[in-house]
Amino acid sequence: MNTPIRSILAITTLVGSVVLGVSSLYAANGFDEPQDAGEEPAFEQVNRPGSVDLASEYDLDGLTIPRREIHTLLPRDAIPSLTDPALLPIADAFGYQPNDRIIDVTIGDESVAVPIKILNFHEVANLVVGGDPVAATYCPLCDSVTLVRRTVLITPTDPLEDAHEEVLEFGVSGALYNSNVLMYDRQYKGLWSQLGLKAVSGPLVGTALELLPVKIIPWSQFQSEHPSGKVLNANTGHERPYDGNPYQNYFNDKDRILVPIADFGDAIPKKTLGLGIKAGEQSLFVPASKIGKRFVIETELGNVIAASTDAGVQVLIAPKGVQTVQSFYYSFSAFHPQTVVVTESAE
Repeated sequence: MNTPIRSILAITTLVGSVVLGVSSLYAANGFDEPQDAGEEPAFEQVNRPGSVDLASEYDLDGLTIPRREIHTLLPRDAIPSLTDPALLPIADAFGYQPNDRIIDVTIGDESVAVPIKILNFHEVANLVVGGDPVAATYCPLCDSVTLVRRTVLITPTDPLEDAHEEVLEFGVSGALYNSNVLMYDRQYKGLWSQLGLKAVSGPLVGTALELLPVKIIPWSQFQSEHPSGKVLNANTGHERPYDGNPYQNYFNDKDRILVPIADFGDAIPKKTLGLGIKAGEQSLFVPASKIGKRFVIETELGNVIAASTDAGVQVLIAPKGVQTVQSFYYSFSAFHPQTVVVTESAE
């Protein structure tokens, strides 16, 4: 892995911007003005000086998304993903507030809390939980969360070689598509879309990672439900102001989208937070405000049962093959144009 960037000032030097809210990490001058609903400007690709060169740093073979719609804003790994980060028993963890937002990663008998305030600065945590290699991923621009298994089946092109499984490690590419992070795998340098839910270039193009039910809960709830659980140690080896939120101004402005998107849905306000569901050919979106303590969504693969929390959304039950994500409506609908908004529980 590249030498860690030691401070926010180092990122500032790399990308030539000032550490002021969300613009410190993504926006160049001129790209942080709110876009008014119904008056979206014509699409224009954003390529910031000093940002990643896609062709030289990644395998773009078989690219399945429009190249002209990929924005390049940062160097590769300027936002450093975490791999096998140190964990602490929750009894030894200090500095977390009861309402801190947590991605609950529970597999088998092991539970790990991944605080979103840490992922604000890293976006991907490559973990092994319950013996299962997984990645908790977060894109602040979409408030989107996924939990994926990192084990994939590799089918060699040589018929004399056997298919085998590999565990991938993901990093942050420095590029966006549909205002959503493009990750990359360190082994093959293919690009992966967090909300597109699969590889979009490289030898594994089209491969979908297995998504585990997403669950975003407050720190106090994680402590109560998993008293023997663990949490990411905030001493990550990177100097970041984890107690601050550089995206707060962006979240407060309900019209702002940081970079242009070619198209997205208009059924509900763009920054409506909710649960995105992919089940076969179905794409559904449930606003978090409608979910409450129990919400049942019928899909062609079976029922999804969800609840909302002060921190976000949590999926209690999801049938095999159903993919669930937390996201703002605008970005989920950009990836899944046939998205149907669901506002009434099936029970």
